[in-house]
Amino acid sequence: MKLLSLNHYWRIFAAGFSYVLFGIGAFLPGIYIFFLALAPMDKATKQRKVRNTIQKLCRFYVDVMQFLGLMTYELQGLRPEKIEGHLVISNHTMLIDALFALAYVENLCCVVKASLCHNPFTRIPITLAGYVANNDEQLVNLTSNKLADGENVLIFPEGTRNHYDLQLDFRRGASNIAVISDAPILPLVICCMPRALGKGEKWYQLPDVKSKIVMQFHSVLRVADCIDTSEPRTRQYRKLTEWLRDYYYKAVSSVVGT
Repeated sequence: MKLLSLNHYWRIFAAGFSYVLFGIGAFLPGIYIFFLALAPMDKATKQRKVRNTIQKLCRFYVDVMQFLGLMTYELQGLRPEKIEGHLVISNHTMLIDALFALAYVENLCCVVKASLCHNPFTRIPITLAGYVANNDEQLVNLTSNKLADGENVLIFPEGTRNHYDLQLDFRRGASNIAVISDAPILPLVICCMPRALGKGEKWYQLPDVKSKIVMQFHSVLRVADCIDTSEPRTRQYRKLTEWLRDYYYKAVSSVVGT
């Protein structure tokens, strides 16, 4: 049986504490959000307040994890302070990728798992925040309308966490939205070294050494700069998906050194 270092045991404790803290952090603001739902204000104002609350919570949570020594993180590139109507995409390496995006991108609408939309603890916040279920038949139209209204939309082109850094099995969902909306694309590249909280891993299955998480903000892309937009849309969807996968393959390789 392999003996673990004291630091490894501490990080397992810190991970457990972080999960408990996350549960408390979800419950207490949930009370605020519940009363916010009853407040006499318009839907857009409620949505902005809920998203601001979620952003502050996510920022607090990732900072606490770093303070506890569970991991360190670094932001690279120019983080946009004010963006509107951008499609925000990211590779999906670990369980907490969305936390970093939510913490550092303003007015973010998430495409979330359908199960969260039916969970009694998350249904109200998700509804008030204006998030969209990933199985919604009108997903592309809904997100395109939100982009046109100036909201930023977060989606993971892979749809689920990958098993290794360069797997990058991009699906067409993000490309469909980008082509139809013609929205500017803000690529985020998130890498965890060594990998942790991956698909199929338990929260206590941590690497021997503390992980470093890098989140890069890349320059905004336009669809017309990536592919030929005069081609039929179905071909554009496929070409943009391939283009983005190649883009992320190079970007992730440069971070993880493979």
